[in-house]
Amino acid sequence: MAINLKFSSKDVKSSMQKPIKVQYIPATISDDGPANLEQFFTPYTETQPDGTLRNALRGYPLQGKVTTLPEGYTGVMLQETKKPLSAEDDRTLTFAGAFREFTYWNYDRIPSRNDPLAKALTWLPMAEVLHGEADEFEVKQEQTGKIKNGH
Repeated sequence: MAINLKFSSKDVKSSMQKPIKVQYIPATISDDGPANLEQFFTPYTETQPDGTLRNALRGYPLQGKVTTLPEGYTGVMLQETKKPLSAEDDRTLTFAGAFREFTYWNYDRIPSRNDPLAKALTWLPMAEVLHGEADEFEVKQEQTGKIKNGH
């Protein structure tokens, strides 16, 4: 089975003129159609004095916050318009929109840096530093330090 992604950087750039609104909610919802957030969810969202958000979903209290992706990153939403007939069939996902920020929600606690999602976003810029290419100046400094220390 192959997964085919159909979008281009041009799609993403043009979509950023009017980015989509993304809500990351800790729930399984057995529907993938429009949610009409503006009518049924957004009007009931309250901003707390500390900047966090409060709402409810199916009677469960939600606490959330708006999160911006790290610099240089853009989120994309992909949509599968035709479900495969079996698990072995190829799947095709097409571009549905792009975003730089999203609101994420927790059921039982205020979102914090200790949440798995927040930790994952923290690792993006750190991974770039750890695995990115060093510039010529950094390499010379490292080599000089090793020679002086006898390594």
